[in-house]
Amino acid sequence: MNLVLNTIGASVDNDMICPLIPDKKEVEIINTSDMKIAHCMGCNQCWLKTPGVCAIKDDYESILKKLVQADNLWIVSDTRFGFLDYKGKRVMDRIVPMLNMTVGFRDGWMRHEVRYHPLNIGLLYKGDADQAMMEDWCKRTAVNIGGHSLGAIAFSNNAKRVIDDRGEKSVISGRPEHLVIINGSPRVAKFSNTEKIIHSFVKGLEEAGVTWELHHLSNRNEWDAAREAYLDNKRTLIAFPLYVECVPSLMLEFLETLPVVHQQQGELSFLLHGGMDEGYEFRFCERILQGLPAQFGCSYGGTLIHGGSFGIRTREDAVKAKIVAPYEKMGRLFAQQGNFLTPEAKKFTGPEQYPWLVRKMVSLLFLKKVNGEFEQFAKDWGCTRPLDDKPYSDK
Repeated sequence: MNLVLNTIGASVDNDMICPLIPDKKEVEIINTSDMKIAHCMGCNQCWLKTPGVCAIKDDYESILKKLVQADNLWIVSDTRFGFLDYKGKRVMDRIVPMLNMTVGFRDGWMRHEVRYHPLNIGLLYKGDADQAMMEDWCKRTAVNIGGHSLGAIAFSNNAKRVIDDRGEKSVISGRPEHLVIINGSPRVAKFSNTEKIIHSFVKGLEEAGVTWELHHLSNRNEWDAAREAYLDNKRTLIAFPLYVECVPSLMLEFLETLPVVHQQQGELSFLLHGGMDEGYEFRFCERILQGLPAQFGCSYGGTLIHGGSFGIRTREDAVKAKIVAPYEKMGRLFAQQGNFLTPEAKKFTGPEQYPWLVRKMVSLLFLKKVNGEFEQFAKDWGCTRPLDDKPYSDK
């Protein structure tokens, strides 16, 4: 079955969608613009407390039940920044319950295990976008859920290279005096891995005498202040976790509220982290970030990338401290350079991919231990079901 989620609404009707679906035998189209669908909070309850069941009680649960029966998922989305807009990304971020918390190696890469069955992913998009980026995102997202890409198809001939055609403004030189930091994680600050990383990072800033202020996108009451701080200062750092191969939909929504021209010469830098260790996992998102600042009249200050952040929430305090400690050094480096365009920042990412022998050893030894820790963490949370439970398989 082909399940189509139309996040655009009435401006793209079924007569426009159906001719673009290669397999027309079974097609069900859902207009999500009329549905109540929240952003994924990254709470991990669908992995560790109620396996397969999202903690957010809204209309997306009906979509999850249909995904269990679907072979192909098509997303119909408008575009911003050469990528999906936040509404299209939002329905993809909520697909997380279709995966398990437990991880293993598949096709040579560390990935979450599939809860039900492989799901193929396709994209129908409207607006100016980077066709190659859209194709790449479909491919990477599909592989992560065990399937293959159905391709990215534009409703018009507006598809074009966007990222590579943007001119880059010169980097602001000199040591920063003040840094605006925006926590782009949808998870509330109290439970946010990003928050813990930021507070380690700013220790390095403070040692070098750089002042800073912090705003949280998880609290919409802080959005106005975050926008004002961004506009009133030269340097802004946005820190966030990787969500379904790219920027969290909540952060995309915030970015869409920013004016397209900065009030002064500004520079945007990014701190990107995630659960997996290999640098390859972050490269698509990094490409999107490289093109973002120019769209706001800012220069690009680089992206600091590092994996392994699952353990910040699930491991004992000593291990958590060890995971976040290196960010303090990177804070000192940022205070000296004013950006992440340095060999040290690039090296901080770690290995691009584990060699075959290392993957074998990690699979046999380390992952068994890690997945066992996930099981224990789930019990501590009060989970009474197996982590690979399939709650909608017979519904």
